[in-house]
Amino acid sequence: MLLSELLQCESDIEVTGLAFDSSRVKQGDLFFCLVGTENDGHTFAADAVSRGAVALVVERKLALDVPQIEVSDTRKALAHAASEFYGNPSKRLKMIGITGTNGKTTTTYIVKSIIEAAGHSCGLIGTNAVEYLGNKADARLTTPDPIELHAILKEMSDAGVEYVVMEVSAHALKLSKTDGIVYEVAAFTNFSRDHLDFFGSMDNYAATKKSFFSIEHARSAVVNVDDELGKAILKESKLPAVTYGVDNPSDVFGIDLEMSAYGLSYVINMADSVGHVKFSLTGRFNMYNTLCAAAIAASLGFGLQSVIAGIRNVKKIDGRFNIINMSKCNVIIDFAHTDDGIANILRAIREFAPNRIITVFGCGGNRDKTKRAVMGKIVSQMSDYCFVTSDNPRFEPPLDIINEIASGIDEIGGTNYTKIVDRKQAIKEAISMADKQDIVLIAGKGAERYNDVMGNRTPYNDEQYVMELAGEFGF
Repeated sequence: MLLSELLQCESDIEVTGLAFDSSRVKQGDLFFCLVGTENDGHTFAADAVSRGAVALVVERKLALDVPQIEVSDTRKALAHAASEFYGNPSKRLKMIGITGTNGKTTTTYIVKSIIEAAGHSCGLIGTNAVEYLGNKADARLTTPDPIELHAILKEMSDAGVEYVVMEVSAHALKLSKTDGIVYEVAAFTNFSRDHLDFFGSMDNYAATKKSFFSIEHARSAVVNVDDELGKAILKESKLPAVTYGVDNPSDVFGIDLEMSAYGLSYVINMADSVGHVKFSLTGRFNMYNTLCAAAIAASLGFGLQSVIAGIRNVKKIDGRFNIINMSKCNVIIDFAHTDDGIANILRAIREFAPNRIITVFGCGGNRDKTKRAVMGKIVSQMSDYCFVTSDNPRFEPPLDIINEIASGIDEIGGTNYTKIVDRKQAIKEAISMADKQDIVLIAGKGAERYNDVMGNRTPYNDEQYVMELAGEFGF
């Protein structure tokens, strides 16, 4: 299409593709010089031109003999241009966006199931995968970059998908990835410490979450009013809202929670329609995830029966409280990778654990360092024993990360831990230590299928390795 059709400019240059990574530029591409992270895209503009870029979108003019469109924010320009390039597919779809520190993935799967139980098609975009109408592909990022995102939305729209539910990360909001999409519903799960390596402070992180709940991004809101940031969003946002909670008055709420190793049940009140919810994943936090999904359904006009059926139909979500019953012990695999997330999962396990909880966990490299010692304290206090190990160290020495985690345990005088750099060995040791009535929690990676070490991603999955151990030792 013409450059003038993508951006507000006068140019009859034909553009055949979009790019922001110079190494992936093809002949005829429009190259966006993105700023706002560690790399400044302007430094790669010459490389992009040499590879065939026919024009540049810049925030400052460059000494290159190629058409340049100067804008105030190249990231916002990319998001809007990507939407235009793919025919504005989000306008043909009913979009649902879910943000929050924890619970996004689980809630998206529940929402998808509810919409399908009501007889409609629903696509899903999130941490685990991109899914629609029986198609499934691995996800690279929680929220894809704009070019990939709108390409996916076009595929879904062309295939006849009606609704799309997606995770909207704080990074995506800060980097304007979803600009130009107006969601039918913007939903908020909860807020706790994470990503301070990127945002610098909890205030900045909170402000970014709040920014999603504006008329620029959404037509309505769904808010957890048991969360302090949720209360602030409700107070400050001008969007019509459906609230949910347990401890505070809300439009959608639950009472009489019962939990076991095999799931949870409670009584739901959804705008004065009352029913009994059963969900295959346990934990009070999963009660909140189902309530959030129910509130989204209410905002979209779906009834209680579709909500109850949709929640019941979700049997498993990869990497979220996956229980493996072994003759040696029971193993639970979960993505919990924040201090709040791992506390929630350990609290839930303690509700039904017949004996010891043995936890295997680590922290990712080149990410928020402030949570490492905090997580060490929490896991030591809430587990009977723990193995501190590696979890995507990226470009940091694994033992340095492990020592930072262990410093939190040492600070409280904890001695119930062992440091093992090799994650497989740590899991093997934990299961070997366990007795029949013990539970081994393997936290942090969930459904991930790789280890990220020094920029190299090698195949690895916690559940797959546990099954290998079970076969090798007859567990």
